[in-house]
Formats: sequence, C-alpha cells, structure tokens
Amino acid sequence: MLLRQFWRSRRGNFSLMLAVGMPAMLGAVAFATDVSTLMRAKSNLQNALDAANLASSHLGDAEVTRADAFNSYFQANIASHGELSNPKATLTVDRGVNFVKTRATASADVNLNFAFLFGAEKHISVDASAVESNNQLEVVLVLDNTGSMAGARITALRTATKSLLDYLEAVKSPTRSVRASLVPFVTAVNVNGPEFDPSWIDMDGKSSTNGVNFPMIDGKRPNHMALFRQLGQKGGWNNTGWKGCVEARPGALNISDTPPDPSKPDTLFVPYFAPDDPDVAKKPSASYGNSSTGYNNSYLDDSIDKTKLNQNILGIDLSGLLTGDLTTIAKYVASTAKIITETGSTITIGPNRACPTPIIPLTDDFDKLRLAASQMSEWNGSGTNVSEGLSWGQRVLSPQPPYTDAAPYKTTGVTKVVMLLTDGENVVYGASNTPQKSDYTSYGYLASGRFGSSNQTTAARNVDGWTKDVCAQLKSQGVQIYTMVLQADTAANRSLYSACASDPSDYYAVEDPAKLPNVFQTIANKFSRLQLTN
Repeated sequence: MLLRQFWRSRRGNFSLMLAVGMPAMLGAVAFATDVSTLMRAKSNLQNALDAANLASSHLGDAEVTRADAFNSYFQANIASHGELSNPKATLTVDRGVNFVKTRATASADVNLNFAFLFGAEKHISVDASAVESNNQLEVVLVLDNTGSMAGARITALRTATKSLLDYLEAVKSPTRSVRASLVPFVTAVNVNGPEFDPSWIDMDGKSSTNGVNFPMIDGKRPNHMALFRQLGQKGGWNNTGWKGCVEARPGALNISDTPPDPSKPDTLFVPYFAPDDPDVAKKPSASYGNSSTGYNNSYLDDSIDKTKLNQNILGIDLSGLLTGDLTTIAKYVASTAKIITETGSTITIGPNRACPTPIIPLTDDFDKLRLAASQMSEWNGSGTNVSEGLSWGQRVLSPQPPYTDAAPYKTTGVTKVVMLLTDGENVVYGASNTPQKSDYTSYGYLASGRFGSSNQTTAARNVDGWTKDVCAQLKSQGVQIYTMVLQADTAANRSLYSACASDPSDYYAVEDPAKLPNVFQTIANKFSRLQLTN
C-alpha cells in the first residue's frame, strides 16, 4: 500500500522537473550570452582598428610615426575590452605624392563560456581602409537663385555658402591649391563679372538666335546689344545698360563648353534682352510682374512719339536697324516712359528681368567669394533652368574659353567638384495665356520653339534631359558631382538628381533650410579630408 501511494503521489514534481531542466536553461542563457559577447567583441575590435587606422593615415606622417600611432591607438582602444584575448593588428601603406591609402587588419580570440561549441568562430577578424588626399581642389557651386528661394531658403543658402568657403579656405596650404567658383542661376546666368571678355558676346547681331523675339524690319532682326545702347542713351528708359545675362546658344551648343569664336557667330553668346510686353500689363508696383498666365514685363509706353523719332534727337543712326514699319520696335528708341524703376528687387522690370548676380570664376580670393555669396538674392519670373546653371559650371571647370583658369580635365593631383543646389523642378514659367506662351527666358519665349515644344510641361522635361546630359559630360571628365534639393524631394527630382550625382549616395534631400550648412559641410568632408573608405 505504501509503495502504491508513493508511485501515485504528485508532490514535488515541479522541483524534480526544475532539477532536471535547470542545466539546459542555464546552458541556453550562457549560449545566448556567448552570442552577444561575440557580436560585441567584433564591434569593439572594428572600432579599435578604425581609430588606429585613422590616426595613422595622415599625409604628413613619417613612416615610423605612422606605425607608432597605429600601435598605440589600437592597444589603447582594445585594453578595456576583456572579452578579447591575443589581439593582433597589422598596417600596410600605399603612399603617393598627393595621397596616402592605408589598409589595416586585426584579429583576436573571444573569451566565451562555451568556446568548444563555437570552434573556429571564436577567432574573429576585421579590416579597415582609409584615404587622405592632398589633391588640389577646384570647386564650383551652382546655386538656384529663383524666386521660390525667398525668405529662409536664400538666407540659409548664403549662410551655408559662407560656411563652406570658410572651410575650403582653411584646408588650403602652401602645397595645396584650393579654388572655388560661384554660379548663381535663374533661367539664365550672368557672365558680366571677373574675367569677362566682350569677345565672347555677339555684339553685332550675327548669331542665328539674336533678335528672334522681335519682328523682322526690312529683312533684319534687331540686335540686342544695339537695343541696349539705345535704351541707355540720355533720355532712354532708366538709362538701362546690359546687366550681363546671356541666352543659351542654339542647338547642341546650348550645353557644350565649345569656346566662343567670332568667326563662328553661333558659338558666341547673345546678350539677354527681355522685350517690352504690351501695355495691358500695367499694374501697381506692389503686384506687378509675376503672373503665371498674363504679361509680366511692360516697361515702355507703346505709343510712339513720332516727332522725336523723326527728329532723331537721341543722336542714333537708325539706318541699319530701324527702317520700314517702326510701330513694333520704335518705342525702344523714342519712348521716355518709366513705368517702374529697376532697382535690383526680386521682381525686376525691364530688359534685364530675372538676371541674377554674376559668376565668380575659379579663384582663391575667398573674400571676393564671400562678398558675392552675401549678395545673392532671389529673382522672380521666367522659371528655373538647372541645365543652364550646370552648363556654365562646366564652362568654369573647362580649361578652354570662355574661362581658362581651370586645370585640364583628369590632371593627376587635381580634384574637380560641382555642388548643385535647387529648390524646385525645372520649369518654364509665366504668360501662358499670351501669344508668347511664357516669360522671356534664356531660350527666348516658349512660342519661339527653342525649347523643342510650345507646351510648358514638355519643355520643362526637355530641360531635364539637358540637365542630365550636362551631368553625364562632367562625370565623363572625372568631375565629382553632389546634388542637393531644398524642400523639393519630389519623385521627379529624386530620379533626376540622384542620377546626376556621381553616386546615388551623393544626392541630398534637405527638408529643413537650417540644416543646409551641415549638408554643405558633410559634402566638403567627402572630397577634401581624411575618411574611412570601408
């Protein structure tokens, strides 16, 4: 009976099961601890090696100093990690005139509870490599100055640009040339700055695109520079002269760095001249000039003072330019109306409408660059043409005219960089309900056909294609391209500018304008300083 009761009793079953299962549970916990230790050990070993590698990767280091720095940093960083035993590290160095590349490897055993279960896996190894380049730098900043950049965006851009210029100035040295350039753009670019040469410009109206936005007069089209000279005469409109913007060249020359050649007129750059719109556009200055559908640029009185014209009181010889029916163009000579004064505000009225501040070509005069950056402003009207800004960035980096200060492409020891920023998609803007179909742009009016379409959306996509083509041309010459969009990370922009960048990781979508200086700094670190490469 007692024996039967013993066998039937269930008291103490839990204790019995616990006694039997405890070793397995403890083993599982220990095994899990080993796995965690192994992962932590590998991370710690990698961090120690990275630190040692960076400490020994400076161009100025002597080889003995380099080896000492590597060993001391590795030992100091590994000492506090008791899970690592028998740590060993080696360093190899590839040194050139303008660079030093280092590669390091490290290994160690990991102290584990169940080392016999892990076998060879208890022995871990890691590697690291780094490079420091002392290449000469040629950095071109292609920066959107369109009207949508107003407010916090243009303020952040000026701050970020100054910060970057300060940084670039700091990394130059007697043995390292660092030069930078600013290329502000709207729909056009202003070339009337340092190193400007009138020989680049179609002064005499010989290019096939000069004057196409004006009617023919006795078989001739008005010459833009002649019109500027007439407006600038005493008694003309606001004594206006050419500010410095140029149109895109015809055909494939629009995005090429083909040098301007006076013997080939289409290689010259036509002065940008925004025609006067009909008087129906007159409005108070507070709301003037930025309609998406109507005329935006009426700055002359359309009525003609024929008495003044006949008297030729301006002292201008009209025989070669203004003959026959003068009703559509004589106002540029005879009108004295000043509807609105062009003061450099963001909405400009007149022949220089939406023309930004000038290009500063490559220079190591960082005070000049900082001053130009501080003068950048937003300019409403005409739209956004990134391909035009990039084309002039390419001309700055090209060793051939119009600018000639750049080193030849792919020169050993020279790194060429383009940093592009825009805050919107390419767009042809304004006057969509008028015969001209748009505001005046670097391709004239949309109705003139130079965009390849009279539809604003299709024309803008053609500009996208030109943008991509310029990027491809620059990358084929070894130029590093970094692209940034400011509060404009649309699917179209993401596709275009990640493809435009040298690598998709070189595309930056910036949502907060206040973060723009940090992004500029991150990019500068990529091309100018010591960095881990894996």
